[in-house]
Amino acid sequence: MKLRISFGLLVALLALLCAPLGTSFGHNGQSQVKKGAGEVAALKKLVIARIWHGRTPASKADEYYEYLKEAGIKKIQGIDGNLGVQVFRRTKDDVAEFTVISYWESIDAIRKFAGTDIEKTHHLPKDPEYLLELEPTVQHYEVVLDERKR
Repeated sequence: MKLRISFGLLVALLALLCAPLGTSFGHNGQSQVKKGAGEVAALKKLVIARIWHGRTPASKADEYYEYLKEAGIKKIQGIDGNLGVQVFRRTKDDVAEFTVISYWESIDAIRKFAGTDIEKTHHLPKDPEYLLELEPTVQHYEVVLDERKR
């Protein structure tokens, strides 16, 4: 007795055998992992990175960082749809540069923070006191790879 398996069936079987424990496959072919209590999360989930950049005099960098955390970062973290935030800082000569990357599950989630024009920078009230210039726009990118070790 010969067993005949189509190529499609073979690929499907291999996918099931190689998938992490608890993985299921939705009707659209997107793999999913059960998170517990019946919840299912997609493995391939769209994430949008919003990137802002600002520069302060180096002498105000520590003070601005504290203000940024209190007035900006905490607000971002409290918005439904925010997936996290990173703050980068580097000082060169007399200037400190800050880059904030916030991660979002959708454009609609970004709008909850930035308003309808998501490309426009959402300046904090005291930014003019600290920043050397007020950059008018931010950048958005789809995160296509995130290989950080956690």
